[in-house]
Amino acid sequence: MSEPNPPGAKPVETSPKAAAPAPAKAPPEDASRKVAGKILSVLIVAAAVVLVLCVWGIIERHPRTDDATVRANVVGIVPRVRGQIVKLYVEDNQAVHEGDLLFEIDPDDYKLALEKANADLSSLDEQIEVARAQDAELKFAVKAAEAAVESGNAQVKQADDTLHRLQPLLPKGFATAEQVDQAATAKEIATSGLAADEQRLNQAKTSLSALETLTAQRPGAVAAVHLAQLELSYCEVRAPFPGRVIGLNISAGAYASAGIPVFSLLDTRHWYVMASFREGEIRHIAPGTEVELYLLSAPDQHFRGKVQGVGWAVEPEDEIDIPHDLPYVKRELNWVHIAQRFPVRIEVEDPDPNLFRMGASAVAIIKEEDSK
Repeated sequence: MSEPNPPGAKPVETSPKAAAPAPAKAPPEDASRKVAGKILSVLIVAAAVVLVLCVWGIIERHPRTDDATVRANVVGIVPRVRGQIVKLYVEDNQAVHEGDLLFEIDPDDYKLALEKANADLSSLDEQIEVARAQDAELKFAVKAAEAAVESGNAQVKQADDTLHRLQPLLPKGFATAEQVDQAATAKEIATSGLAADEQRLNQAKTSLSALETLTAQRPGAVAAVHLAQLELSYCEVRAPFPGRVIGLNISAGAYASAGIPVFSLLDTRHWYVMASFREGEIRHIAPGTEVELYLLSAPDQHFRGKVQGVGWAVEPEDEIDIPHDLPYVKRELNWVHIAQRFPVRIEVEDPDPNLFRMGASAVAIIKEEDSK
């Protein structure tokens, strides 16, 4: 039942079926927006592809790696003489300069050895002076002995000739047996005298050769003095180059053995980075190639370096050496092949000694290959 119209209200006309509204047409601006959106999407995708290709090209031409560590040469400080360490002048991690005194070995034994060598040399010099003073007299004695030997040879020859002349005359009666005996005796006396003269000549020459023998011994005595001085100087062990003391775990009173390191010294003059690059990247790396370096301990600073060389050999992990030098090949194939990495040595230019540490992590980026 319908409610009556309120007073003064116009009657509402009702129709059995309301008319459906006409469909609205899309304005031209919406269509242009859709087209622009599609074009923009295509441009964004194309730009992303181009960006990826550019990044890939940059990485391909300028490979980088974070598998890199800072290195420096480490030299063991080895004493050249043995003895007890009486003084230690450095501490662990201390920076030292070239020539700084590191530690001192007890020098008492080496001082005594030097004193003995000097005493031996002085004694030898005195013997040489005595022999030199007697040299003129000994030379005269040698001359006299030589003359006596020459005279003795003449007497022996004369006695021998006389005996040979008398012996054929004895059977004929032109010479007596007494004369022959006297000639034989004279020959024996002359021979004995000659032997005595030769003995005196040998003694004179031996006395004369003592000066030469002593003089020949002097270079060895001088070398012994220099060796003792050198060993005494080795008691003070000094830094061979500027660096930092590492691995110092001893105190004064420890015994140092010759040829055995006491601690090590880090050479801070030259730093380098050992970076591992994939085998497909090393074709872009050659000696002299410029490299940009970053330290993880100081990422806001970068350093420059140059490639010193690329490693030519690494130890294979999946190869087993068996007899007859036959290679071992596994009967399986991996779907994912991991590229081998080769070490690249990079010399650092102008390193900061306060930032570079042995074993620190680094990032290496190959910049430009050195043109040849």
